Amino acid sequence: MERTGRKFVSPVEPLALKWLSLIEFSDKESNRTKLRAQAIRLSNSGYSINQISQICLTTQETVSKWIDGWEKYQFDSLIDKPRPGRRPLIPGEKHDEVIDIVKKNPKQLKSAITEIEEVFGEKISVKTLKRIIKKNCVGAGDGNLSKASAMRMNSGKRKKRSKF
Repeated sequence: MERTGRKFVSPVEPLALKWLSLIEFSDKESNRTKLRAQAIRLSNSGYSINQISQICLTTQETVSKWIDGWEKYQFDSLIDKPRPGRRPLIPGEKHDEVIDIVKKNPKQLKSAITEIEEVFGEKISVKTLKRIIKKNCVGAGDGNLSKASAMRMNSGKRKKRSKF
């Protein structure tokens, strides 16, 4: 494709293109980061801003900003900047303590909540507690966790079901 009269990224090194491909197809990156990586690769391949905006389902102005960001900051431009948000009721570094409290009696979340309120001085809901449990239970395969199964799976004491 010919590059005349339009905005494109400067030619990208082959190694950087490989990294962009890895980012684009990564399970670890956010969808926005993947989309930006795809847009840079397409621009490097000669696609116009209009074509890229149609492929990425975004505006031409947004694609233009992505290209400008790439020219100025390279890979740092692909990652979202931190956004302001609500302070978590229980910080992430305290989640292990919360899990330990719940492990004492995983079927009694309400009693765990009262103990958590005493320890941390914050009142949390059952939904918040379930979210913390789900987020911190490594190895929970199906994503549909009950409080008891999450604790069993995390402690390695999961019962096997018989076929009959």
